[in-house]
Amino acid sequence: MIKRGFRYQTGEIEEIAKLLKEGNIPEVDIDFEREIEEVISDLKVYGFEVAKENSYDYDAVNKIEHPDFMFRLKLIDTATGKTCFVDFYEGPKDEDDGYDEIWWG
Repeated sequence: MIKRGFRYQTGEIEEIAKLLKEGNIPEVDIDFEREIEEVISDLKVYGFEVAKENSYDYDAVNKIEHPDFMFRLKLIDTATGKTCFVDFYEGPKDEDDGYDEIWWG
């Protein structure tokens, strides 16, 4: 079983943006690759842009402990110039991998 913390879904952008503004590193589950670009686009509405340099860190989290880790994305808060981060994880592939039964129907 994969060790999981609290992870946000791609539709919870407002909560993710709030955490970024507070200096936290939110974790986001991605079910499909295209969702990454959707999250980036949605965060632009809240004033976040992908950093120009070293924006993807594939080794930010121990992959032995968290094999579902994809990468850490470096963002810039355009209002303050502050650097922020979001961790992306692959979403569970089946019931045994993570989400509660209610998710799977």
